[in-house]
Amino acid sequence: MSLSHNRQKKLIEIIQADGEVRIRDVMMHFNVSEETARRDIKQLEQDGLVVRVHGGAVATQQPKLLDISSRTISEPAGKSAIAGIAVDLLKPGQNVFMGGGSTVLSLARRISPLPEMRIVTNMVDTAIAAAEGHRHHVVVLGGDFNGDFRTVTGFAALRTLREQQIDIAFIGVNAVHPTQGVFDHEEAGQALAATLSEQARKIIVLADHNKFGLSARYRVLKHSEISTIITDQKPASDVMAALQSAGAEIVYPQNPS
Repeated sequence: MSLSHNRQKKLIEIIQADGEVRIRDVMMHFNVSEETARRDIKQLEQDGLVVRVHGGAVATQQPKLLDISSRTISEPAGKSAIAGIAVDLLKPGQNVFMGGGSTVLSLARRISPLPEMRIVTNMVDTAIAAAEGHRHHVVVLGGDFNGDFRTVTGFAALRTLREQQIDIAFIGVNAVHPTQGVFDHEEAGQALAATLSEQARKIIVLADHNKFGLSARYRVLKHSEISTIITDQKPASDVMAALQSAGAEIVYPQNPS
């Protein structure tokens, strides 16, 4: 039995965005039975879009990520709430790393009034935002440039990071798994995070509530390697308990508007 047209279209969008789909998510999202969800995933496998695994399926190709301009307009209130918390962690004279992603960019846009800091980044948009007001010393890493996400990766970027001590590093991720850590769709994120885990005194993950309870293709950090996860909403109690048990500190707005 083939999927209904609308459900198939939406499932394909989820696969392309997340790189995976879970049976329970199909059941909840489309209000269908487990039997129907399993049949849907089986159909996707027959179409060559996924390979079934325990509990769901993973994409046969890399997920199609939105470019930075598209991601910037997604969840603007959540990104603003996260940036509002993160900016209070900055202090004069710090050597701060700001990674790629729209949530970190939201933070960079808030720092122009702050006392002078040294901002190291692998994202062109973040560098431009951090340089606004001509107060901060901004360093852009060299390396291979990704035009869609406007980020720099590769050996040269990592070598520059290894030559300095970072006081605090802010990174964005694609998924926050309750027990296994934080994940990214891009392999380059693994090498960057591994270098930051050696060079940064603190690593702060900025992730809106939509990233929780998910996983992606590449685990970039275990929870034990992260100082704090800042998000825009309090996670569900079971997710919160699992994260805390895994050693992650979770910070979110206490009085959301």
